[in-house]
Amino acid sequence: MERLERILNALKGNFEISEINDSNFPAAVEELKNLYPSGEVPSTVPVSYTKPLVFTTMDLRGPGFNLKHLLKKCPSSVLLPDLERIFGHFPRAIDQHPHTRDQENNCVCWPTYNFGTIAGCSHGCLYCSDGIRGKFLSVALNLEDVMEKVVRPVIENNPWNRVFRMILNNADLITFEPEYGLFELFTETLSSYPDRYGYFHTSSCNVAWLVNLKHRDRLIGVWSVSCETMAEKIESGTGKATDRFDAARLCQEMGIPVRFKFKPIIPVKNWKQEYAASIEYSLKVAQPESIGFALYMWNTYESLVSSLPVELLDSECVDAARQAAEEMKGKVYGPFPHETRKKIYQFFIQQARQHSKDVLLYVSTESREMWDELKDNLGQDPNVYICGCGSLAIPGRKLAANPGLRYSTYHPTPI
Repeated sequence: MERLERILNALKGNFEISEINDSNFPAAVEELKNLYPSGEVPSTVPVSYTKPLVFTTMDLRGPGFNLKHLLKKCPSSVLLPDLERIFGHFPRAIDQHPHTRDQENNCVCWPTYNFGTIAGCSHGCLYCSDGIRGKFLSVALNLEDVMEKVVRPVIENNPWNRVFRMILNNADLITFEPEYGLFELFTETLSSYPDRYGYFHTSSCNVAWLVNLKHRDRLIGVWSVSCETMAEKIESGTGKATDRFDAARLCQEMGIPVRFKFKPIIPVKNWKQEYAASIEYSLKVAQPESIGFALYMWNTYESLVSSLPVELLDSECVDAARQAAEEMKGKVYGPFPHETRKKIYQFFIQQARQHSKDVLLYVSTESREMWDELKDNLGQDPNVYICGCGSLAIPGRKLAANPGLRYSTYHPTPI
């Protein structure tokens, strides 16, 4: 309740508080699906800032407590995932990118454990299912229980995992700090284990509170970064592209290592000039340990043209996606074909090297074929590369390879 009060006291503007109980939850759930987006948002306020917040507790009882019996009481427009988020039935920890799955998907990454305590995102990005289309955010308040019953057991049972991601359910978790207090508990928990670290992964610039974090030496900051047109027109609520680089500089001054991921790269008109400016600025104001690149992916041509404003995009790239629509179906790195992605990556690599000869570069969740073609340009071995938020990428541009995990998912077996 103290955590809830802190968050409510920090909210700006007028808001109403309603309680969801046994008698009203069918109507309340249906109402939640219709409150956002609102047609009465001041022009100075990003529409995503008006998303309803549902405060709940994460259900930690284990499997078997499904909500299908409650779904029968709700209107037909209500789906099971809606109830699961309201009642705290969302993922607690996920073994992300295991070797077997990445081999099947032809996706190169590092296996790693992800945690999360909020479902839904504070931003309104057009490419994200929880961005402009997410109807509400579900905020778990029982964080102490999560640390003891989820985070500690995962850390202790997976000694190979040296850095853990606080990232699940599409949430930008630091946007709720410091009132939420998640990272105070997360870093305190990490501090009780030797050589264990955690990530925050963000598109925001809300970092000033970190200066008061006792165990910030256990944190690594990772930013999804972009160009200005993308930040302004496609990533509503995230602020300017340069804001994120300035926030990273502040974190470096606090002793927190920082890393950048141009992900997703969306080829807007004049994308070369815009992204060149972002790369130059990023390496002018900060010294990231790594920079990663990933095109807009996990999509099809159809989802590209239905979710993004095509008039803002590079027509040549859109046409390449259209022509390759059938070829790229079912491929996690779609909708852009290999040659289009390769051309864009080569430009990004060239621009980064123009301003820094030492920063570590990589392509994120890309195909083996892409790594084969770009590894010499990137300067890293895809089997053991250092990325932005991998399980072995400890502070100081170091890779903590160990008997439990020696290779990325580029390698065919998890030796």
